Amino acid sequence: MAAIVAIMFVISLLQGGISYAISFGELRGRLPIDLAWLVTTTFYGRFALSAAMAVLSILKHKRALVRSILIVDGFFTLALLSHTSALIGVLLGGAAEAVHALLIDVMLMAVSNILIFSIWYWMIDRPEMGDESRAGEPWQFLFPQRGGSIPHYESWFPQYWDYLFVAFTTSFAFSPTDVLPLTRRAKMLMMLPAAISVVILTGIAGSAINILAGR
Repeated sequence: MAAIVAIMFVISLLQGGISYAISFGELRGRLPIDLAWLVTTTFYGRFALSAAMAVLSILKHKRALVRSILIVDGFFTLALLSHTSALIGVLLGGAAEAVHALLIDVMLMAVSNILIFSIWYWMIDRPEMGDESRAGEPWQFLFPQRGGSIPHYESWFPQYWDYLFVAFTTSFAFSPTDVLPLTRRAKMLMMLPAAISVVILTGIAGSAINILAGR
């Protein structure tokens, strides 16, 4: 659980960098409408939420911590979508003078996309969560160690880093051939980071590179 809280704090830093560029940095004033107040609010809000999770982790309130992780990751997902819309707005408003800042934000968003959905995958399929038992619940993902009897893997269960791998591959529209989504919920969820990556890398990053090439 401590690793998850640490990852959430990393996401806060990454998204904070994007919010800072929009609210105070080179991208300020380049949106078609003024969203600086909203971005500023979320800029401070995400660090407050991360601090609350850290306190719950230290106090070992596992059930409350799990709920807070779910809420905060949902907040991060909405922020990722709003950042994507904001950077599209920057492109529409003309970003020739701020193209380097735009590319930095694209990189931060790409990493955030991977980390945010790695936590979502872990949340919907977590094999063990403190004292909570999930013995009677179906798996969301089929890992090869679960699919058959493999020597030395009889008691294996996936950890966060296994879901990070799944998030990395799906965020770049690759198919993790050794991990299969089993439920509709997992399949629909895996489509979202791939779609976001297409917009971020193909749409925003591609346009920014074209601006640089045009110079």
